[in-house]
Parts: sequence; structure tokens; C-alpha cells
Amino acid sequence: MLKALPARFLVSPEPGGRRRSPRPRSLRPISAALMTNPAYFEVGRLLGSYGFMNITSYSSSQSGGFPNDAVNQDLSLGYSPEEIERLRVQDVGEGQVKIRLYEGRVVQGPLKGTQTVFKVYPGAIAGASEANLMALNELRTHAFLQSDARDICENIQFLLGAFETATGEQWLAFRDDGRYSAADYAKITSERQLKERPNFWNPYDRAYKLELRKYFVLRLLNGAMCGLVHMHNHDRLHQSLGPSSVVLNTVAEKNGYYLLPQLRDLAFSVDIGYSSMGVGALSDGLWRRASAAGASTPLEKRAFGVADDMQVFLFLFSSYKMQVSHIYV
Repeated sequence: MLKALPARFLVSPEPGGRRRSPRPRSLRPISAALMTNPAYFEVGRLLGSYGFMNITSYSSSQSGGFPNDAVNQDLSLGYSPEEIERLRVQDVGEGQVKIRLYEGRVVQGPLKGTQTVFKVYPGAIAGASEANLMALNELRTHAFLQSDARDICENIQFLLGAFETATGEQWLAFRDDGRYSAADYAKITSERQLKERPNFWNPYDRAYKLELRKYFVLRLLNGAMCGLVHMHNHDRLHQSLGPSSVVLNTVAEKNGYYLLPQLRDLAFSVDIGYSSMGVGALSDGLWRRASAAGASTPLEKRAFGVADDMQVFLFLFSSYKMQVSHIYV
């Protein structure tokens, strides 16, 4: 069975200050074994495509930086000027590999009827050697994190299986726990606000909506942080964090109590176990940055990697929180 919700790092009361006792979720038993036979799956319609975000390098402070001084002030709380400067000059870019998403379901076995989302990496025919490395790395990372069925984090997307087609495409099948992303939520919320007109007959309407939004965003960030901490506790870095890499089961702020954020896009995940430190074609950039920062021993490199992951999270999601929070301002 899936583990219970991890201990929360943020206090998240119900909107209006009320509290409810947690409701037990009805979760089906799952197996840590992966299905590798394509006959077990049925593919549905195309959902879309996107590219991965990855930390590529550090640029000079002249070309980096935040455009919004308010974000600088928000991030500066609790951080030294050196740490803020490191965040300021970090380059996060979209990679060359484009993946496709399809809906589908399991049609055989004990999980028959389970809804899935397929992530498809380009095949060898397209010359996508990097895509093959990314697909293999994502498969291995999920398999490792799911190796113990008693220690599976619900804030990380669950992999059901994987297979390769005749054209060399790598298909990863994930359980469909949500198709929205945190980026989708920000976009939908912004567009909805542009269409809405203020309710002048109810002076409390704006305050109530702001309370719902605050609660929703806190649960979103808290869930993403829980997934990231689980990865770090199991010697894995994410290295591709961003609003698009957090899956949501709802974008309705009134349903914030049932929100379940999950991390996805583990293609650039890095093994920071001491026996694997510095190994991996997709992690060369991380170790070069670690060496440039003066990290030489395995312990120092591991500490650098964890700090690097956390700082990307704080940078991207602090600016994201500012963007969402100011929609009503």
C-alpha cells in the first residue's frame, strides 16, 4: 500500500482558520514491479508535448538576475548575499529533447483499468542519443524510488511500466494522478482573473478568494517540497525543477484540501550516493559547478548537490509564488 502522507513542513489550516481531521484516501494496492510488455497497455489520444528544464551553467551577474525587485526582497530573507548572487546567475534553460504525452490505460494484469499517461522519448531513428540517456535515467530513478513498496512517496509520480517500440522510441507509462501542472494552474488562474469582474455586492468575496488561493499555493509548494526531500533522503537529486515539473490533480482552488502535487521529469536526476559521486553523462554540469565552487571531497559534492537542488526550488517557486499571489493585487 502507499505510505501515509509525509510529515508536513508548513502549517496549512483550512481557509477561514478552521481545521478538519484528515480524511483517509481510498488507495488501491500497488506493486513495485514494472510492466515491460506493451500488450499490457492501450494508447489513447495525444495530450501534448514539452521540453525539459535543466540547470546548464552559471552566467555572469551582468546577464542574470531577477527583473522584479520584489522577488529579490522576498528571496533575501534568511539568505546571505553570496547565496542570493548564486541564485541570481544560475542559468535554467529548456533542453533540446521534446517529448510527447499520450493518455491510455492498462488492459491486462492486476492493474487492469488503471488510467495512465505515456511519456514518449524520440527514437534512435531521429538520432536522439541524449533522449535515450534521459529515458534510461528516468526509468532507473523511478525504479529505485519504487523498489520498496512500503516506502513510496505519494508526492512523486508513480511509474507503472516502460517499453521500447520498433522505431526506438522509449515509452514510460505513469499512473494518471493528474494532468495539470503548476504552470498550468498559474496560467489558468491568471486568465480566469482577467475575465472575472469584482463582486461589489459582497465585500468579503475578494478576501475569501485570496484565502483559498493562499491555502492552495501553500499545499502545492508543501507537496513539491515533500517529494524533493524524499528524493534527497534516498540519495537522488531532481535537477529539473520548475512549475512544469509538478503535476496537480486539480487546479480548482476550492478543492485545495484534496490537492495532491507530484514531482515528475526525473530524466536529469543524479545519484548522490557516495559510490556513485561524480558518475553520469547527464550530471557532468553539476560536478563541474561543484568543483568550481570548491567542492572536492564526496561529502562536499553531495552537500553542494543538495543545496543546488534546494536553491533552484526556492528560486523558481518563490518567483512563482509571487506571480500567483499578486494576481489579485
